[in-house]
Parts: sequence; C-alpha cells; structure tokens
Amino acid sequence: MRYALPIALFVCLVAVIVFSPHLEPRRVRAQARNVMADLRSRHGFREGSKAAWSETRASGWPPFHYGKHRTLDGELIGTLYDLPVRVAGYEVVTTGTRHHYGLAVVVLPRPVEWIEVRGERPFSAARVPEHIPDGQLTLGVPEFDASWAAYADTPDAILVASSRHLADTMTAAPTHFCWRTHENELLLWKRDGWTSATQLLASLSAVMGLLGLAPVTSDRPLTG
Repeated sequence: MRYALPIALFVCLVAVIVFSPHLEPRRVRAQARNVMADLRSRHGFREGSKAAWSETRASGWPPFHYGKHRTLDGELIGTLYDLPVRVAGYEVVTTGTRHHYGLAVVVLPRPVEWIEVRGERPFSAARVPEHIPDGQLTLGVPEFDASWAAYADTPDAILVASSRHLADTMTAAPTHFCWRTHENELLLWKRDGWTSATQLLASLSAVMGLLGLAPVTSDRPLTG
C-alpha cells in the first residue's frame, strides 16, 4: 500500500503525457464534423471533390506552406450570395503534431488584386514558420493594427484606399481568421476551424461584403 499511491500517480502522469496530444485533435475533428453536418442540413451544401482544391493547395502559400502528410477532408460545395463556395478541413503534421484548419473558397466573378489579411498566427506551436509576405501595410487604425495584419503588392491595392472600412469590418468579424484574394479566388482559413456553420458563413459574408460581393448591412448570409 505504501507504494500504491506513487505508482498510481506515475501511471496517471504517463497516461496524460501519452494521450493529451491526441485529445485536442479529436475535439477539433468532432467540431469540424458538426460544422459540415450543419452546412449540409441547414444551408444547402452538398458533397464536393478533392480535385477542386488542387490549384489552391498547390500555391504553397499559408496554410499550405509547411508540414507533411497533408490531408483534405469533408469537402462540400454550396453557394453564398449566388457565388460558388467550397469548404473543407485541412490537416498537416509537423514536429509530430497534427494541425487542423478550416478552409473556405469563394469563386469570384472576376480576377482581383492580391491582398492578404491575417488575424492569427499559422498555428499556436512556436516551431511552425510564420511565412511573412512582403508588402505589409499599416492602416493607422489602432484596433486593427493591434490584432490584424494586411499585405498587398502596392499601397493602392484593392480595399487599402478605404482602410477604415477594412479595419471596421475585420474588428467586427465574429472571430479571428485569415483570408487572401488571388486572381479569381477568395480563400479563408482558420486555425482549428470555425466553431459553427453560422460563424463560418458570417466570416465569409464579412469579407464578401468588403469586396462588394454581398450586402454589407445584411443580417444573415444568403445560402442556397
């Protein structure tokens, strides 16, 4: 009995060390499944294809810029404000840890200039590279500059001239995430994914409104 308690505590410590790295990925995957199920049942999304993501993933830009064993799952397609939308989950492995992202792509009606806005690091792990692009902009709005970062090829790129509008939109967004426009795609990605379908659609609606693709004053995203 004298040694039973220390042995039990040691076994518990080992169990925590062994199993704790797997608990968070399980929770994140379960959350992602709930989001996908809600998009299908309530918002008219349907099964998509991995092939549709090949060009987006091949860019080598965040969050596709690091890691091994890259997998895409839960691919769905739908519409938002009459534009095609693809959503999926994306995972990579680095330093023995699996990292999960939520992805959403809007197919734009016309090519636009590159601009990237980030509201979080690629991942919470310090060893994941930041991959800071050239062309960082300071909007001069303290609320935005403290929590978000914007990048563009030129200071007069799309949206930058209306920096107050960009800052107001992102600081009022339902959560922190990242997005990028490139040619005819708008890509949103979020570390660990969105917590609900409503949060995801609200994030999409915010950026689409900023790009003039959705009613800015709409209370609810239009889906079909």
